[in-house]
Amino acid sequence: MKNSTVVVAATVGVLAVAAVGYAVYFDSKRQTDPEFKRKLKRDRKRAEKLAKAEAKRLTEQSTQDIEEFLATATDEDYPTSMEEREQFCMAQLSAGEELFVKGPENYSLAAICFYRALKVYPAPAELVMVFQKTIPPEVFTVVMGMLSKDVQSKEEKYYTVFPPKEMNVKVEEKPEGLDVNGQRVMRRGLIATKGFTKGEVIYTETPVISSLEPSLEGKNFCHYCLKEMISKDVMTPCNSCSVAVFCSEECRTKAGQEFHEILCTKNLLSNNASASSSPAQALREYTKDSRNIVPGLLAKFLAKMVHDESLNSGAEYNSFDHLERLVYVEKTLGPDEEKEIELLKLALGASIPGIDQFITEERYLVMKARLLHNVYGVSSAISSSLNVKPLPETHRSVRDKPITGAGLYRVTSYLMHSCEPNTKIVYSGRDHTVSLIATENIRAGDELQVGYIKNGKLSTEQRRLELFTKYRLQCSCALCEMTD
Repeated sequence: MKNSTVVVAATVGVLAVAAVGYAVYFDSKRQTDPEFKRKLKRDRKRAEKLAKAEAKRLTEQSTQDIEEFLATATDEDYPTSMEEREQFCMAQLSAGEELFVKGPENYSLAAICFYRALKVYPAPAELVMVFQKTIPPEVFTVVMGMLSKDVQSKEEKYYTVFPPKEMNVKVEEKPEGLDVNGQRVMRRGLIATKGFTKGEVIYTETPVISSLEPSLEGKNFCHYCLKEMISKDVMTPCNSCSVAVFCSEECRTKAGQEFHEILCTKNLLSNNASASSSPAQALREYTKDSRNIVPGLLAKFLAKMVHDESLNSGAEYNSFDHLERLVYVEKTLGPDEEKEIELLKLALGASIPGIDQFITEERYLVMKARLLHNVYGVSSAISSSLNVKPLPETHRSVRDKPITGAGLYRVTSYLMHSCEPNTKIVYSGRDHTVSLIATENIRAGDELQVGYIKNGKLSTEQRRLELFTKYRLQCSCALCEMTD
């Protein structure tokens, strides 16, 4: 044993001396032999050239891998149940880690795995931050590039599938003057895809979500479709609370599935002694006392968004995709908004995991602003003598009948204002279903417009002031231009 140890030690010593000797020889040649110096320079350039070529090859291969993956990937490639999505996410994260440690040759495949994990992770923004700290920068850059392409592709495709063709309309960009820098400002408008005669129904639409004026809740208006019920015999009450009554079993079932199961105050349940102080009851009391319909609308919207996701319908765009494309006027954070955010988080927190992180101040302000700018006042009352005090919020409406609630509509939200509109909004079913009626003959390609305010005897200056105050609109319709 000692002899072998001595031999190994001696061998290592000889190699070390040889290495030092070669280093001295190499340094001497580098400094004194011009030809040797030129050879070193040529070798260095050749190595750099080979490295660049290899980097280019890897980049091209990575790009090809990514493009092929994105071209064939669909939402059908991902699991739908929460349990399956969690397992899928963990498997992709593990596979990605195994791939990137094998070196640059596998970076693109690793990026695909991490991208797949992001697609099913419930809080992708948080996972992106984890990736930024834990995976190689080259892989992270590819992942972010894939996300960017995915978002861009989804953006470009959106208006090719929306609105549905059977609604006889499409969304197009229209010029809307110049900004302060002289750049053209574009907006989106709703265009007829076929001709209509005066009085003809262009389309009907049910809202993404609607909500009663708070003072009418629990009375003779349906909590789901907002229909007025003349007889108590047709009323179908909620079995758990006194806040909601429905016009049919169908409406009660739909409401329960979409939002009411989460937002029910449950104040009628004998074993629910704390119902009066429940988060849902606190939210309801706030909306009623402040006559502020928006927090309730947003609570329903978020609950319905979760319900829609649970259906696994395979729809490419969800309710939030529709909402985030609507125009809005920016709002600032105030005491009311801070209170509303707190109430929403408490009311939804027990039923929707992660809602506390989702409802940030910035996101809430944008969602609230989009609702305020795009909701329509619903006139579902049978009698025009119903005494309902106008809500303090802004609703698009020129109805003479009282506003019984508000609804957010995917397609109708794209109707622009005109003081001489060629369409009008009608609630012929006396519920939240809207019908768009032509008020004059319309040709294919005409932009459809509606009135946001009552013109009445208002002067041009008064109309423009009201439109700008409520909607930040600078009306340039023919009537306004003619009477300037």
